[in-house]
Amino acid sequence: MTKNICFLSITLLFLVSCNSKYKYNIEKSEHGLTIHQDSLNINVEIIDEAIIHVNKILNTSTPSEIPDYVTVLEPQKVDWKLEESSEKITISTKLVKVFVNSDGTITYETKDGKNLLSETNQHTFINSEEAGKEHHVSQGFHAGDEGLYGLGQFQSGIMNWKNVPIRLQQYNQEIAIPFLVSTKGYGIYWHNYSLTDFNNPENEIVFESKGEVESKNAEAVAPIDGEKENVAAYAAKEAAKKNIRETTFTPTKTGEYTFLALSDNAGRMRGEINVNIDGEDVINYSTIWMPRRYSGKKHLEAGKAYKVIFQNTGAKIPGKLFYNEPDFNKTVFSSIKGNAIDYYFVYGDNPGEVISNYQALTGKAPMFSKKSYGFWQCRERYHNQEELLENAREMREREIPVDNIVQDWFYWPKGTKGPEWDRAKYPDPDAMVKELTKLNLNLMVSVWPEVKNKPLEEKYGLTKIESSNYVDIYDTKVSKQFYRALSDSMFHKGVKSIWLDGTEPEGVNDTKVNTAVGPYEEVQNPYSLLVTKAMYEGRREEFPMERVFNLTRSAYAGQQRYGATSWSGDVEASWEQFAEQIPAGLNFTMAGVPYWTHDIGGFFRDSKSINPQYDNQYTNPEYIELLTRWFQFGTFSPIFRIHGYVSETEIWRYDDAFESTARKFIDLRYQLMPYIYSQAWQITNNSRQLMTPLVYHYANDKNTWGIKDQFFFGESIMVGFVTTYKDREKEMYFPEGQWYNYWTDEKIEGGKKVTVKAELDETPMFVKAGTILPIGPKLQYADQRTTESTDIIVYPGENAEFTMYLDDGASYNYENKTYSEIVFSYSEKDKKLTVKKGNGDYYDFNNTPFEFAFRIAGANSEQRFLFLGDEFEVQF
Repeated sequence: MTKNICFLSITLLFLVSCNSKYKYNIEKSEHGLTIHQDSLNINVEIIDEAIIHVNKILNTSTPSEIPDYVTVLEPQKVDWKLEESSEKITISTKLVKVFVNSDGTITYETKDGKNLLSETNQHTFINSEEAGKEHHVSQGFHAGDEGLYGLGQFQSGIMNWKNVPIRLQQYNQEIAIPFLVSTKGYGIYWHNYSLTDFNNPENEIVFESKGEVESKNAEAVAPIDGEKENVAAYAAKEAAKKNIRETTFTPTKTGEYTFLALSDNAGRMRGEINVNIDGEDVINYSTIWMPRRYSGKKHLEAGKAYKVIFQNTGAKIPGKLFYNEPDFNKTVFSSIKGNAIDYYFVYGDNPGEVISNYQALTGKAPMFSKKSYGFWQCRERYHNQEELLENAREMREREIPVDNIVQDWFYWPKGTKGPEWDRAKYPDPDAMVKELTKLNLNLMVSVWPEVKNKPLEEKYGLTKIESSNYVDIYDTKVSKQFYRALSDSMFHKGVKSIWLDGTEPEGVNDTKVNTAVGPYEEVQNPYSLLVTKAMYEGRREEFPMERVFNLTRSAYAGQQRYGATSWSGDVEASWEQFAEQIPAGLNFTMAGVPYWTHDIGGFFRDSKSINPQYDNQYTNPEYIELLTRWFQFGTFSPIFRIHGYVSETEIWRYDDAFESTARKFIDLRYQLMPYIYSQAWQITNNSRQLMTPLVYHYANDKNTWGIKDQFFFGESIMVGFVTTYKDREKEMYFPEGQWYNYWTDEKIEGGKKVTVKAELDETPMFVKAGTILPIGPKLQYADQRTTESTDIIVYPGENAEFTMYLDDGASYNYENKTYSEIVFSYSEKDKKLTVKKGNGDYYDFNNTPFEFAFRIAGANSEQRFLFLGDEFEVQF
C-alpha cells in the first residue's frame, strides 16, 4: 500500500548493471530489489532476517494510496546477498533463502536448504480490469505435509485449515485475520483489506431440484419499551417449505474432502444451514446473525455413492455447495479488490517464533491492568442504575471474587444508540461509578461505532459511511472525535473500559460507497482495527497512567497492539456450539492476537432468548451442566467473562451445585493470578501466548495437528474440556514427557492417548514435568493486598525455570522498566531450587518481603522462606 510507493521510489536509486546474468532487468536497493518482467514488476523487500515483503504489480498500474494500517516495522539494516543465474535470483539473509524464478514464482528455504514455501502459478493472477471476475488478485502456494492455523475465528469446529475453503469476512461470530501459521516454520500475512477467499473451491456438487423458498414475514415480537433493536424482534418462523435438496455424490478419490456452502442472503439470516453427507452433519449452523459461507470437511471413499442433503431454510436463494478434493494441496489467497499481489513471508523455527516475528512486524500486545485478568460479571443487561448496583453489592456480600461489571446496551435515551446516559434510568452515572470503585469494581459500558443521535453527530462532527449509521472511522478527524464523544460521556465519569460492539460492521448496505480513503469494499475488513486504534491512542493520550482495555466483536491483523480483546459473538447455548468455541479461540490466538474471550453459557440460552433447545436456563439440568462445562472453559480463557441474552447471569441464580463449582473455578482463576499475570508479561515482552493449541508447542508431533478440545494455558498447564452431556471422563492426548494431574499429582507418561476422569466439578488439568507453578492465596479481587504466602510447586522430571512478574498492575510504568522479577530455577540433577532477583527495581523486597511455601509435586511437606531480594536455595 503506501509503503509500496516509497519502496518503488527508493529502488530507482540503485540500478543494477546491464551485465546482469538474470534474464530480466533488476533494480537493487538497500532493502531489496525490483524485477522488471515483460508486464510485471516483482518487488522483494527484506524487512529483517526473517521477514520478506513481496509485492507484484502490473507495470501499467500504479501502487495503491490506501494507508498501511497493519505493519509497523520499517525495513531493518541487515546483511543480505544477491546471486544470479539466467533463470533464477537468490536472496540470502542470515535465516532464509529466497529464490525468484524466471516464471515469476518465488520459493523460500531455510539457510541450510529446508523447503518452507513455494508459490505456484496455478490460481495466481492480477486482473484488476477484467470484467465479471469476482476476484481481482490471487496468489497460490504449494501446500505440503503441514498443518495450517490462524486466519481468525470461525464457528466451523475446524482446527487445521489445510485445503479448507473459507471466506475471510467480518461477521458477528466470525473474525477475519489474514495471517496463517504453518507447522513447517513459516507464516503468511496477506496484505489486502478487501473480502478474501482462502482456498476458493474448485468443484461444485450440483443439485437437480432448485428447492423453492417460501419466506414468511418475521414473527411479530413486540419490542420492549419501544426498543426497536431488541434482538428478539429478529426472530422469524422458518419457511414453510424447508428448501431441502438431495443428490448423490460419488467421489473419484479417497481422502478428506473440504466443503464450502454458499447461502448468500445479502445480510442477516435466521434459519438452519445444514449439509448432511451419509447421515453425518458436515456443516450445521442454526443461530441467528449467520454468515453467508460455511466450511466443513469429511473423509470419503472413492467409488462410494454418498447421499447429500443440503438445507438452507431462511435464505433468499437456494444456495450452492462447493468442495476441494483431498489432493488440492494448495494454499490460495484470492481477494475481490486490489491491483497488486501483496504479502509478507514470516519465518520462525516453530509456531511461537513465527508469531513472535509477526508481532515484530505488526506490533506487540501491551499489558492490561491486573484486574482485567480477573472475573467479569456481565449480562444482557442491567436495566437501570440501581439494578446494576444491587448486583454489584450482592457479589461482594456473597464473597464471590470479581473485578469487573458490565453495562450492556439500552442505557441510552430512546431513539438513539448512545453514547450517552438516559437520566431516567441512570440518574447519576458519576455516583454509580464512585460506588463501584469503592467496591473495587471497574465498569465497562457497551458502545457501538454507530450514531443515531443528530445532536451528537453535529456536536462532534461524526460523518458516517453512506448507506449506514457507522462512523467513517477511516477519516482521522472523525476517529479522534469519536473517541472524544466516548470520553466525554464515559471516561470522564470513571468508566474504565468500553465494550466496542458491532465493529464488523455488517450494516453497510452498499459496499460501493466511498470512505475517507477510498471505496468501502477495498477497506472493509480492517474497520475494527481502526476503531480500537482510535480508542487506544485517544485514551493513552488523555489518561497516560491508565492501561487501556476494550472489548470488541471483531478484529484484524495488528489489532493486538491496541489494548483490545475480542469475543466470539452472539453464540447460542448448545453442546455443538460450545465445542466450536475452543478451536475458534485457538485459531484466533494463532492468528497473532493473544487476547480472546466468549460468552460463558452462550448468548442465546433458552426459549426466552430465541433458543428453543432449553425451556428454562435456571432449572433445566442439561443447560446447567452445559453452563458448568462452559464456565470451566472460561476459567482458562485469556479473559474470564460470563454473559447471556435476557439473562440474570449471576452464579447464585442457578442451583447450589453449579454455584459451588463456579466458586471453585473462580477461586482457581485468582489463585493462578501470579502465573497468569507473569504470563501476560511474557505476552508483552516476548510475544508469547496465554491460550494455545498443542501444535503451538509440539509442531513436529502430527498427533497434535487436529486436536481441538484441549490446549495449553500459559507455557505449562494443559487443560482438556468435556463437550458432551453427561460425560464424566475424557480421552486426552499427552505429548512426549511426563505429566502431572493438577488435582491429584498423579503422574502420566506421555506419547499416547489416555482416558482420564472428568467429574462435573472438575475439568482435566495437567502440568508438564519441568514446571515451577506459583499458586497464590484466594482473593476477592486481583489487586487485593494480602500477607498470605504464595505456594511454589515444582513438578520434577526436567530442569525448570519460571519468572514471576510484579508491577503496580495499572499503569504503563513498566514501559520504563518500573517492574520487578523473581527468577526461580530448578535443577533436576541436584533437586535444588534457586530463587533470585531478576530485572527491575519496582518492588522493595527488603521492607516488604515475599513469603513462599515451596514443595515438590506429590510431596506433603513444604519449606517456607521469606524472599528479601537476596538469592537463596531450597534443597528438596
